[in-house]
Amino acid sequence: MVINGFGKDSKNGSAHPFLKKDPKPTRARLVSLLDPLGRKRYSEVERHLATVQGATSGLFYYGPTWGWAVRYLIGAKNTLCTLHLLPGQFEASVQLGKEMEAMLKTATLDAELKRRLAKAKVQGGAKCVRTPIKNDHDYAGFKTLIQLKAESLRLKKPAKPAKKEVAPAVTLAAKGAPAKPTKAVKPPAVKAVKKAPLAKKITTPAKRASKPAMKSR
Repeated sequence: MVINGFGKDSKNGSAHPFLKKDPKPTRARLVSLLDPLGRKRYSEVERHLATVQGATSGLFYYGPTWGWAVRYLIGAKNTLCTLHLLPGQFEASVQLGKEMEAMLKTATLDAELKRRLAKAKVQGGAKCVRTPIKNDHDYAGFKTLIQLKAESLRLKKPAKPAKKEVAPAVTLAAKGAPAKPTKAVKPPAVKAVKKAPLAKKITTPAKRASKPAMKSR
C-alpha cells in the first residue's frame, strides 16, 4: 500500500514496474497500469488541468521511491502537481508552500481535505498532499487544491535578474586583432594675419640752392 509515496506496492499488491529510471516508459504505458475507473478519473483530471493557464506536462523521474510520474508545471520550474499512475491506483500530489498558509486558512475546505492537509508531511519546506482520486468527492478536493496552487504561482513574484557587471574596455590590439588605423587629427585652422603694408617713406626733393642775384651795374 502506498502512503504519501513511500512504498513499492499498490493496494492491489502489484509492484510498480517503473521505479527504476531505465527504461523510461511512455505516458500510454503508465496509463495502461490503471484500472478502468482509474483511467476515467485520469482523463477527467487531464481535461481539467488543460484549462489551467500556462500549465504544461511531461514525464518526470522522482527516484526509486515514487518512480516515473506525470508532472505538471506552470512556467519553467514551478510545479503545479504530480499525477502518479500505479497498478490499479491513481493518485495525485500537490505541494503547498508557506506562502499558501494564509490562503488555505480563508479557503472553503471540507473536513476530509482539512484532515489530509493536517497529516501531510513537510518536504523541502512545503507540505506534500498526496491523495487518491477515486470518486467525485476526491476529484472536487483535488480541483480545489489546484485552483489555490495555480493562484499562488501566478501571484509569485519573479526573481530579479542579476545585475550584469560591466567589463573593462579591451582594445582590439590586446585581443590579437589588427588595430584599426586612427585618423590623423587635423590641427585647428589658424587664420593668417595679414600684415599691414609698410608706410612708404615720402621723400621730399631737396631744395636747390638759389643762385645769388647778380647785381646790375
